[in-house]
Amino acid sequence: MIKQNMQRIVIIGTTGSGKTFLAQRLAAAKGLTMIDLDDLRFEKNWVELQDDIFRQRVTDELNRHFGWIAAGNYSILRDILWLKADTLIWINFGFWTTLRQLLHRTWRRVTTGGKACNGNVENWGKVLSRQSILIWFLKTYWRNKKRYAVIFESADQFPHLAKIMLRSRQDVERLIKSIVTASAQKE
Repeated sequence: MIKQNMQRIVIIGTTGSGKTFLAQRLAAAKGLTMIDLDDLRFEKNWVELQDDIFRQRVTDELNRHFGWIAAGNYSILRDILWLKADTLIWINFGFWTTLRQLLHRTWRRVTTGGKACNGNVENWGKVLSRQSILIWFLKTYWRNKKRYAVIFESADQFPHLAKIMLRSRQDVERLIKSIVTASAQKE
C-alpha cells in the first residue's frame, strides 16, 4: 500500500473528509512537517489571501522543509505543490460518511469554540450563511470526486506520484499502521 520513502505527501479529499486529521497523524508517524493549506490561505477573521500571495506562501513553506505533508484541495497550487510531491493520497469516502463527519466537526467547533484554520472560529452565523462550509460541501463533493477520479485513473496525469486512494476509515487506519510499522523498522 505504501511507497517506502514517502517524504513529500499531498492529501486531498472533499471538505470534511479528514485531510487535516490524516496529515497530522502521518506527520507524527513519519517525523515530517504538516502543512495545512487552509492556514496559509486564510488570515484572521476568514480573510482570504489573493492567489499570488497564497502561492508564494506555499512555495516558501515547501522550501523551508525537505519532507512535508500538505493537506488541502487547491487546484491553483498543483503546478508547485503536486510537482514537488512524491505521493498523492485521496480520501475518497462516500457522500454520507463525509457529510456525517463534517456535521460532527462543525457542531463541535460551533458549540465549543474550537478553532478552524489559522485560529478562525465557526459560529452559527457563518454556518447558516451563504459562505457556509455545509453549502461548500454540497457544491464541491461530486465535482471533486469526478476530478480526482480522472487523475487517479490516468497514468499520464502526474505520473511521478505514487497515488493512494482511501475509501474508508479502515483504509485510513491501515495506512497509518503501515507507515508507523515502516517507520519503526527503519529505526
